[in-house]
Order: sequence, then structure tokens, then C-alpha cells
Amino acid sequence: MSKFRNFIKIFFISLLLFLITDFFFGEKFLKKVGIIYLEELIRVPNNEYGYSFQKNINTNFAVWGNNYYKLCTDNRGFKYNCKDKYQSEYEIAFIGDSFTEGIGLPYEKTFVGIFRNKSNLRVVNLGVASYSPYIYKKKIKHLIGSNNISFNHLVVGVDLTDLEDDWSRQQILNSNNKQIIKKFNLKIINLLNIKIFLAKHFPSTYLILKKINWTVNINFLKNISVSHLDYEMNKASWSYIDNYKNLDLKIKNQIYNMNELFLFLKQRNIKLSVLIYPHQASIKFDKKNSLYKEIWKNFCLNKCFKFIDAYSIFFEELENSSKEQVMERYYIKNDPHFNYEGNTMVANILYKNLVN
Repeated sequence: MSKFRNFIKIFFISLLLFLITDFFFGEKFLKKVGIIYLEELIRVPNNEYGYSFQKNINTNFAVWGNNYYKLCTDNRGFKYNCKDKYQSEYEIAFIGDSFTEGIGLPYEKTFVGIFRNKSNLRVVNLGVASYSPYIYKKKIKHLIGSNNISFNHLVVGVDLTDLEDDWSRQQILNSNNKQIIKKFNLKIINLLNIKIFLAKHFPSTYLILKKINWTVNINFLKNISVSHLDYEMNKASWSYIDNYKNLDLKIKNQIYNMNELFLFLKQRNIKLSVLIYPHQASIKFDKKNSLYKEIWKNFCLNKCFKFIDAYSIFFEELENSSKEQVMERYYIKNDPHFNYEGNTMVANILYKNLVN
């Protein structure tokens, strides 16, 4: 019994010493080896359009899930290949959410990076996770209006999650009594405050806990519910679920914001193209000629330079493969986003539409 008590004392003393060391020196140590330990902390507020990447990031240890990846941003906070020289004039700009950002992957393995290398065009990636048409509109207006960059052609990767993200932002804008704003902010705070506190003050501890949590979930809780593959709970479900709440209003809302963007670009003789692509839930539950595809194909009539349908090409894969094989081949394991193969598929469609 005394040996057990001694073990407990040694354990807690060691833990306390580790936490004290982590508190005073953890951030310095992680920065020295280039680790950015929380994805949310590499994004910073922006007064003009909400938020963007921090400027001048250069690390081999950005963290997404259980993986590290190389991440570089330029002096304007745009994700890039870590070596291009500064320029302000581009042939094509891309904007979208996490799929366009290429979250969890180095620039060279994202569809924007692959397309850039294949086409040798001057390309800029303005995409950041959880963007939606309202922010697309605001960011493009700000960047062009302030003469930060110029481009001849904008490709918007309209994600399935944009519907709900844009609706949440519109609800905040429509609020007259701050109740919705307060509720929205509390939701974000409740999700992030503990993580951010740990990441800022006990970074090594946070990183270890995150690794343990991910390892347990993946290796020992194999039947755990994965929300991005849940029939109703994933944010792509609106495209195939009947009687989806406020669907018509939500569609009109994002179409309004995209139309505002189109009109802004048209006045400046800048071409607009819309890119669509599937989530894993789309492969599992939706169909090739989905509502999502129909909406943006119709939007592009008499507006878009190109309607780039990278959605259908994944469904054509089902002619020779099962749904499970397609999802495993083109998406990051236990994650809704494309892996390198999925990004390559999208990049090839972009090349075929915009270069060939």
C-alpha cells in the first residue's frame, strides 16, 4: 500500500513539475521546433471580412487531426507554396472554405496548388476554413477595393456547408437585440475557450491530450459516431433530406450573396466561375444529379464563365467502385476533406475547364 502511495505522490509531483515547465517554457519550445499546436490559433480576426490566416506563417508542424503538415502564408495571410515572390496581379483567384484552403495538406497537395503547378498560371488562394458566400463577397470587395490584389478571373468553390454557414451569419446580421449574436458567440466560446486556454498556457500538455484523444477515438472507439457521415447531422444533408428546415430561405440567402459578388465582378470585367464537389456524405447518401448541383448549375446560367462540375466525376467512379472504396480513395481517413488523390481529381477538372 505504501508503495502505491509513493507512486501516486511521485506521479502528481512529476505532473505538477511538467505543467509548471510547460506554462513557462512550453510555447518557446514548440515555437523553436516550428509547431503550431491549434488550428484555430493560426486564424486571426479581420475587421473587414471576419477573419483570415495569420501573416508570414512558415512551419512544418501545423496540426490537423492527428497529422502535421507544412503551412506557409504570405505577408497578406494567403496560403501559398512558401517560395513564390510577392506579386499583386494574378490571372486566377480562388476562394472557398476548408476544401479550397486545402486544410490538413501542404499547398502543393491542394487542388489550387496542383492546378497552379500544372497550368503555370499566376494563381492566388484566398480560401479559409468556414468561409461562405457572405465572406466571399466581403473579402473580394475589400481586396479589390483597397487595391491589395487584382485578377482577371475568380473561381468560387461553393461548398455544401456554405448553406448553413451563410444562414448563421445572416441571422446575426438580422438581429436587432443582440440575442442571436450572444447565443452564437457563447456557442463558439464554449467550444474553444478551454482548448485555447490550454493551447496558449499549457501548449505541450494540450498537444499530448489532443494526440491521446485522437488515438483513442480512432483505434479503440471504432463504432463512434462520425458526424460528417451521419445521415442527418452532417452539413451536406440538406441536398438530399426531404423537408429540410427553412431550406428555401437558406438557398435564397446564399444565392443573394453570390449574386452580389457576381454583380461586383461584372462591373469590373472580372470573370466568375463556380466550382462544386461532393462531401463523403454526398457519395454515401446523395445522387449524381443532386439539388446542390442543380442550384449552382442554374445560378451559372448567363453569369458564369464556367460551371465547373467536379461533383459528378466522383459519382462516375461508382460505376467501377463501391461507395466505400471511393470514399477511402479520395478522402482523408476519418475526416470529411479530400486527401491528395481527391485534390488531384478536382485539379484535373479545373485544368480541363480553364486551360485545355
